[in-house]
Amino acid sequence: MTARDLERLNVPLVDLTEALRLQAGRLAEQAHLFDPCDAAFARLACDHGDRCSTPDTYPTWTPGRAS
Repeated sequence: MTARDLERLNVPLVDLTEALRLQAGRLAEQAHLFDPCDAAFARLACDHGDRCSTPDTYPTWTPGRAS
């Protein structure tokens, strides 16, 4: 192993963390592709719209903000 090889392994932690986060997302999405129940789960909101929340259900809640 040369110094150049070691230099390529020297990756900033923020880059490594981001790469791992993206990989976790890719693996989760891949699991959905192979999940035989995924299509049925996705249809739940369409088939049971009366059980889904709307902005009127939580009038004081702002998406993306802590509750």
